Amino acid sequence: MSLEAEPTAMPMVKPMERVVSLDERNWLPRHCRGDREAFTELMNAYQAPVYGYLVRCGVPPASRDDVFQEIFVKIHLAAASYQPSRPLRPWLFTVAANSVRNHFRDESRHRVTDDTQACDTPSGDHGPQTLAEIQETVAWLEGALPALPLAQREVLLLGSVAGLRLQDIATVLDIPLNTAKTLTRRARMGLARALAEHTSGTAGGAS
Repeated sequence: MSLEAEPTAMPMVKPMERVVSLDERNWLPRHCRGDREAFTELMNAYQAPVYGYLVRCGVPPASRDDVFQEIFVKIHLAAASYQPSRPLRPWLFTVAANSVRNHFRDESRHRVTDDTQACDTPSGDHGPQTLAEIQETVAWLEGALPALPLAQREVLLLGSVAGLRLQDIATVLDIPLNTAKTLTRRARMGLARALAEHTSGTAGGAS
């Protein structure tokens, strides 16, 4: 029960993440050997984060299922190239990020998604007004993300949705680490400014 190997926050989560990471590195090698359950396990683990990534990247609802399926077909086709000595998540989201980029290149324009994908209900006791305000902010954020430049959106979502570290994000997007840091900072500042304007505008309209 020692937590000495866990210097970062949330020490109770990190060990579980590490165990899952070691197990998931075997999914694609097992898949290549003909294990029919391996790819199902991979999809069960990653279909929600990949789909959430598509939603927040602004892939339109009409195209989302096609891009989602394309990602997992590419993962299947590229399974033999995966090296189990490396973490699966950055490799998998490299495929996802490239598929999203290709989709936007093929589209002359894309519209902002108004998807109402279910979000985790905040813990704790909230009155109806407080909960409504939280839900309104979440809904605003879902609409504001697609307004960011794609490069900023990618680094922000790969960190917040995919849970990748900055070094892994840089590897996935094939950019220098300092560029990933800069894009993340600009994305957060842009959202903070937009939220401040939205909040002040709402308050002004209510006065």
